[in-house]
Amino acid sequence: MEKGNRQVVVSALQFACTDDVPTNLATAERLVRAAHAKGANIILIQELFEGYYFCQAQREDFFRRAKPYNDHPTIKR
Repeated sequence: MEKGNRQVVVSALQFACTDDVPTNLATAERLVRAAHAKGANIILIQELFEGYYFCQAQREDFFRRAKPYNDHPTIKR
């Protein structure tokens, strides 16, 4: 590649989530690695991929899903 020329390959991921965080993390990681293996160097994961999309209703039990970003296990992973 000539100096100053850089190829950027973008991949956007979308998948059906379960209510099981470890399963969703494993799926996201598998898809990220597959996209990278195909040349992607910018990979976008859907929002709220740790579980079901819960923003359709404000329910107290959903608030437990919120965690601070500092030391967040998914961000660390």
